[in-house]
Amino acid sequence: MVYNVDYEICSIVFLILLVVLSVRRKPLEDSQSRIFHIYLTACFLNICLDVITCYMLQYHKMIPIWVNYSVNGIFLAVQCILPTMFMLYVYTRIQQAGKTVRQLLWLAYLPAVAGVIMVLSSPWTRAIFYFNRFGYQHGSLHSYLYINAGLYAVGTIIYAIASRKIIGGRQVMIAVMIILAAMLPTVVQYFLPSYMLSGLGTTISIYILYLSSESQSSYVDMTTGALNREAFAFHVKEIAKRGMPEQIFVVALDNFKLVNEIFGMEGGNEMLRLLVEALQYEYGENRIFRFGGDTFAIALEETTESVKELDSIRRIVTRSWILRDTEVELSACICLVHTIHHTEEDLVQTMEYAVTKVKGIGKGQFLEVDVTEVEEAARRKAIEQAMVASIEAGTFEVHYQPIYDTKAKRFHSLEALARLNVPEYGYVSPEEFIRIAEQNGTILQIGMLVLDEVCRFIRQYNLKKKGIDFVEVNLSVVQCMQEQIYNDIRSVLDKYNMPPSMINLEITESAAAYSEERLIRNMARLSLIDITFSLDDYGSGYSNINYLVDLPFSIVKIDKYVVWAAMKKVTSRMVLENTIAMFKDINLKVVAEGIEDLEMAEMITAMGADYLQGYYFSKPVPKEKLIECLEEGYLEKLQNKAK
Repeated sequence: MVYNVDYEICSIVFLILLVVLSVRRKPLEDSQSRIFHIYLTACFLNICLDVITCYMLQYHKMIPIWVNYSVNGIFLAVQCILPTMFMLYVYTRIQQAGKTVRQLLWLAYLPAVAGVIMVLSSPWTRAIFYFNRFGYQHGSLHSYLYINAGLYAVGTIIYAIASRKIIGGRQVMIAVMIILAAMLPTVVQYFLPSYMLSGLGTTISIYILYLSSESQSSYVDMTTGALNREAFAFHVKEIAKRGMPEQIFVVALDNFKLVNEIFGMEGGNEMLRLLVEALQYEYGENRIFRFGGDTFAIALEETTESVKELDSIRRIVTRSWILRDTEVELSACICLVHTIHHTEEDLVQTMEYAVTKVKGIGKGQFLEVDVTEVEEAARRKAIEQAMVASIEAGTFEVHYQPIYDTKAKRFHSLEALARLNVPEYGYVSPEEFIRIAEQNGTILQIGMLVLDEVCRFIRQYNLKKKGIDFVEVNLSVVQCMQEQIYNDIRSVLDKYNMPPSMINLEITESAAAYSEERLIRNMARLSLIDITFSLDDYGSGYSNINYLVDLPFSIVKIDKYVVWAAMKKVTSRMVLENTIAMFKDINLKVVAEGIEDLEMAEMITAMGADYLQGYYFSKPVPKEKLIECLEEGYLEKLQNKAK
């Protein structure tokens, strides 16, 4: 019989081109990609063997019988195995999506194993094929080859349909298309044995698989050529599956915006490409990931020497770079994170936390994330989750601390203090969670929720009738920088029909220094509607008198540490007394913070402070408890107890 192998030869040429394209794509070290390439290689080998056997069958009398049996045996054995490769590909897809059922999977390999045994034993059993004087002949069980392929085709479709909620309906349709594309030419060949079409069907199925699989190029950052963050997520999953711990070096360039300012965005991108190429040359393309704008991750085996690799990375980053005939110097903060300490879910968050922390230390610094940092990252994550929960609930817990008027001998105002109760950690300091909120952008929502709660409290208890002139609400650095802060505050006040004079905004010295020009504009607009301002924590930071001259503050709050120092040293006491006198001379009211006992209260009152605030009068307490502090007789009991 003369066999027509034209379609098979075309398939071989096409698969060679497909192999070239596949190699040129950035390879990922994940099991699904490896199975695809093994499947592609096996199909290519199978079609080549198909063509070879066709020519051998035409000239079988000229070829030793053992060669005929060997080549045909290998060819048919590969044909038995091929359907299992696609089944394994679909199975891996489902496992990557999260399904963990593996029971009885080994049974799925039995049909292929049985087929291989029958093929390899055919020289003696003649079960699948044999040779006689007429040439190549089908054995009594030759149809098992088609049955084997059919079993895997039906089984894979059933498995995919059963898992459609995991891999999606589109993937099920693709699986059906691939199987039909592979089976139909084979069925045609069954009725027209002289036409070799099985390779054509296999090629079509591979091409559909190639097009439908997530493109490897989608895992490449087109700007730098490094693997992207999505590729990093795949990488992390794979090393977790294999149980192979790695050490991740996170390289965060220092002040890279200067390169962009000097050379433009294109020049900056070119510089990043040069850096990536150098790192890839040293560590390989599969190890370098672009983690952020100017931040890269290098994933290395845990067995490598971290000190040696750190020195190597630093040498690469700080080498003399030539960009557009100009020498450029780079530096970077570097973090080292060990995957053995982390789950897949918290690894990325820990890396982000480490970069933020090392950047805060300074340029060119190194941080190895040990157990302490891991615990800090876990704490930060818990705080962020608690903040998100409070924001989603539309409320934020607020405590209040009363402020004592030294002349009227009563509480005249309150300070509102945000509180956050974090599961497993309890209440955390506002200094801690406010800083995190400013970094992740939730501070704006928290600020408005706190103001909303304050206005609701004022309205609910009619604080004006209880002698409270206003409530102080803290305004963060980030809020001070917002152009829309006036509209945001005004909308909350209007919601409760709240007189703006009932709100006093506390602004720290650091906020005033950080955003003075914009702050002046925001304060000027808010002052027009009778909102007043306090400068908080005076003496803890810059202590620059210019802020009090240029900005419309009506109250200065002296930091508790300044007050405490005055109780210990005569010179500190003289400084505080003169500071209070200076503020009063320029018509500013003075609040002394940190008052802890009657002696301190009397001494600071004698210095001329207008208001006192501290634990002596009350700790920050929930609103229900605060109302008790405003009842008649509370201050009298407090003084009697102190005496």
